[in-house]
Amino acid sequence: MNEISRDALDRYGTGAYQPATFLERGVAVPFTTPFLLGARIRPTESRAGLEVVIANPSGGRGHYIVPWAALPEVCSPTLHDRRLWKRLSDEPAVTPALVREVARAIAAEGLAGREAAAAAAKAKGEDGAARMRANFMLLLDLIRRTETREEATVPPQLDKPDRIEVRARRAVARIAPRLGATPEIIAAWLEGIATAIAGLGVPGDPIPARTRVTVATIEAVIGEIELWIARNPDPGDQQAAALVTDAAKMSLQVARAAIKELDGSITDTVSLLGIWKQDPSGFSRRATRPDWMLDGWHIIAELWRDADPEARRGVLWEMALLAPVLPREVEDWVGMQEDWDRPLRLRRLVRANEDWRSGRTFEVVARNERLRARAA
Repeated sequence: MNEISRDALDRYGTGAYQPATFLERGVAVPFTTPFLLGARIRPTESRAGLEVVIANPSGGRGHYIVPWAALPEVCSPTLHDRRLWKRLSDEPAVTPALVREVARAIAAEGLAGREAAAAAAKAKGEDGAARMRANFMLLLDLIRRTETREEATVPPQLDKPDRIEVRARRAVARIAPRLGATPEIIAAWLEGIATAIAGLGVPGDPIPARTRVTVATIEAVIGEIELWIARNPDPGDQQAAALVTDAAKMSLQVARAAIKELDGSITDTVSLLGIWKQDPSGFSRRATRPDWMLDGWHIIAELWRDADPEARRGVLWEMALLAPVLPREVEDWVGMQEDWDRPLRLRRLVRANEDWRSGRTFEVVARNERLRARAA
């Protein structure tokens, strides 16, 4: 079914989609079906299953809240999307990290093409390397904070690998009594912390971790859009650009605040171990906040980067329809008050997205698979 059934779709429309929490907003899922690009999934009100939140393809305010079982009435999900949904629907809770993990597993099966499968394998390896780097850098900091001046004649990062290992063991043994734990427990805590912060990375890591790369990517796209719109002063395009850049800047603003707060803890391993000892799950939740704040922006940025220069006008409108709105919960997370509804008001001016009616279904699916690969 290449056409969207508007009669079936209209039954699920809602004009009041203003989520109060990130969980209510839902998690962006890398679907490849044209109609589902940028769609989010969230628990139903009864928490007995999941439902799909889809931006109104005709433009303006309003979304569609559709049970997955009803989607075949509206459109025809690709095999990749059906498989992805089946795996996600079995999970008790959804988070950006979980969706990323499951999506990579599905991509590895080749259902989104070879490029996406290769990108998923590469991303999985990069995440493993990021955990190892985070653990290593935490240990280096612990060495610096526990050694005497005589022991620290050679900076730990410049020492030989076997010497670093000896110094790390000594640092762990020294800090353990201060925290009322055994060296083995300290080592386990460091591994847990490294896993929690792998996506963010440790400040000073020469290889930026995934979250910091996402921030830099969004910043670059904002700059490119502003330059493009300065050369294309069409009032309608300016409206779409304003919605995208305004929403992106708001997400970056709160994400930077969350990252700054986390970096303040990460840069002192001794204090961080104390925080972890007191409340490991609380710290882990804090560490996921930038992921929630930036959720959905990677695919929007890739839409812009994938488009040919002459096609960017249409893509800009598509990006405007997908730009996520921050829920009020963000105020509790970062202690920052803003006019979070501003992008919603701007969206009233966004015109219809015609791609899903254009007969270019296979072409759009292919494009979405490219986006899927780049957003792994």
